[in-house]
Amino acid sequence: MREPKQNQLRQELLQAGAKASEVKELLSIASRLELLTNKRLTGVETTPRTRLRIFRPLTVGALGLIIGTFLVIVSQSVLPTSWLYSVQKLSDSVAIDVHPQYRANVMMKRAQQVNGLVAAHSSRQKVLATLADYTNQASAYKTMPHANYAAFEFCKSNLEQAASAAPGPERAAISDALSSLQT
Repeated sequence: MREPKQNQLRQELLQAGAKASEVKELLSIASRLELLTNKRLTGVETTPRTRLRIFRPLTVGALGLIIGTFLVIVSQSVLPTSWLYSVQKLSDSVAIDVHPQYRANVMMKRAQQVNGLVAAHSSRQKVLATLADYTNQASAYKTMPHANYAAFEFCKSNLEQAASAAPGPERAAISDALSSLQT
């Protein structure tokens, strides 16, 4: 126990009515108790603040991982009009880099998004940008050796539905995308 603390405790014990011989013994016990509370299992003496500093980076890292995972999961179902769309595109590109067959899922998701944007009467720029992203994904997927043509049929039905509901310029772009990928 540090000297200032020890002196303060001595004065408090004397004021409480302890005899000088008792104060000496109580100070010895208090010093041993402080050592017990500050020792870790490794036997290294630490203060409570030191223990907190050790766990702070782990806590921040775990919290960041949890929040990041939550954002990626939530972003998977958003339309391109959402602020989470950039998170979705980033996670999709990482997933494709790790597992190239995932491109089929991304391609189908983009076709659904084009359909959803047309149904929601979104801006022409959003519809055309998402359609361009679909076309890029579909072109890359088409060159893969084990391309799943059922995925293309799913995309085709979504895009045909979007084309039937889309205004003129979007309808033409969707029809062009469909015909370019069928050849």
